[in-house]
Amino acid sequence: MNVEELAVELIRFNTEVPPGNEEACAAFLRDYFLDLRLEQSEVILHRFAEKRANLLVRIGPPGQAGLLLSGHIDVVPAGDLSLWESPPFEPRIREGKLYGRGASDMKSAVAALVKAIENYKSSKLKRGIIFAATAGEEIGCDGLRALISDGKIKERDALYGIIGEPTDLKVVRAHKGGTVFRITFHGKSAHSSRPELGINAIENASRFILEVAGLRERLREIVDPDLGPSVISTTMINGGTKENVIPEKCQIIVDCRRIPSHSDTYIKSELDKIVQKIKKAVPTFDVTIDVKFNWDALSVPRDHPLVVMAERIVGQKSEVAPYGTEGPMYQEIGIPTIILGPGKVENNIHAPNEYVEIKQLQDAVKIYSEFIRNVCL
Repeated sequence: MNVEELAVELIRFNTEVPPGNEEACAAFLRDYFLDLRLEQSEVILHRFAEKRANLLVRIGPPGQAGLLLSGHIDVVPAGDLSLWESPPFEPRIREGKLYGRGASDMKSAVAALVKAIENYKSSKLKRGIIFAATAGEEIGCDGLRALISDGKIKERDALYGIIGEPTDLKVVRAHKGGTVFRITFHGKSAHSSRPELGINAIENASRFILEVAGLRERLREIVDPDLGPSVISTTMINGGTKENVIPEKCQIIVDCRRIPSHSDTYIKSELDKIVQKIKKAVPTFDVTIDVKFNWDALSVPRDHPLVVMAERIVGQKSEVAPYGTEGPMYQEIGIPTIILGPGKVENNIHAPNEYVEIKQLQDAVKIYSEFIRNVCL
């Protein structure tokens, strides 16, 4: 099958997280690689939870570090199905575009990586290829964390890494880190006709939310030359039990995208300062702050050999991105990694009617094949 046909097959698997259910998709890719009958290869279906799995494929001479090609197979929830022109897990190709949940983010890139490897199935590699199809990237990279903690991917396992996240086929060498906080406000229930007898958790949450907006303004005072300022936003809220009950509990999610000079510890300390400020005015203010997800910033220097090679292959200067990826986790184990893939934010990523342009998908295969030729042959 060609690359768009393979992408269609991958999109058919509903791998929304939560819950994930990536194992069936990973098993499909396992069987695809086994059918290729690649010499000097090891194909591993790595289960780390019920119905959840990564796929790891090693190709080429053992001990000869080469190229890591990686992409995640989980997708964000499709949301309101009535907003989709066609069912999100019944992909459609029309007018040169492939539609479906995960078309851009990022099953099409996974397909392109596989097809690029397939292009060299009869070649004798001088350096190895590692292909990783990971689970759970959208909820904290739990699949890749399991691969690394279980020793399936090791320190300096590859010279260079490429993650096929959607970049409009541009080279991304750096992106912000991030921390997602789950913040719970504890109040006291009472009848809504006597609010003075209770402690309104929603009202306390609103006080905190306004202070978070103020923190966002303060964070703009420090600007990274590549990535700009850190940003922080309240992105979710849930609270209340009944229309005539003073709410005793409210929970919000606060999302922070951090530049390297702002650690997760620093952002947490700023949130703690907000808590102390509010407590001075509202003594009954009670809150618990937990870290839900956390990832570091990615930074590969402009003059790094991987970036220089990537810019030459793509024919464009490298860029930076505001979002997060699994790249820093590879970076932490000594694998310099860039982000490069088909699709872009404007293609309704994380929104209804997500799509990728078929031409970009085909071009991605050529680009990834060129990386394999340069690094592994």
